[in-house]
Amino acid sequence: MTEVAARPPLRAHLPEMAVGIVAGLVAIATGLLATSADDARLILGLLLAGIGFIYLGFAIADGRPSAILIQATSALVFLWVAFIGIHEESNLVLALGFIGHGTWDALHHEGPRWTKVRTYWPPFCAVCDFVIGAAILGGIAV
Repeated sequence: MTEVAARPPLRAHLPEMAVGIVAGLVAIATGLLATSADDARLILGLLLAGIGFIYLGFAIADGRPSAILIQATSALVFLWVAFIGIHEESNLVLALGFIGHGTWDALHHEGPRWTKVRTYWPPFCAVCDFVIGAAILGGIAV
């Protein structure tokens, strides 16, 4: 049985998490520049759909069929959540999608290793997702 290297503590990723805050604020600002709530939902929904596929790229690099299957499935789930949020004009669905993806990120840092990912990515992306989700829930981003 091979040993799995220990993950660095979360505090080791404070710079990445700070960049995640900035990236989330940039995404929110982009939504605020939209000319309508529908356009803002479309922008943020497309972002949610796209970020779902980043882990698929990690899985392809990983090379394990199980990793590819898990990440392809999750990417499709986030794609559908984004679609539903846009189609139904639901800020709540989009917000929960970002919060769900942030939770998915956190599981990649602290949970089982379904896919080999760079250790900096989950903390960065989780913070970014939580910032965007909170802004949508708070009525700021859309």
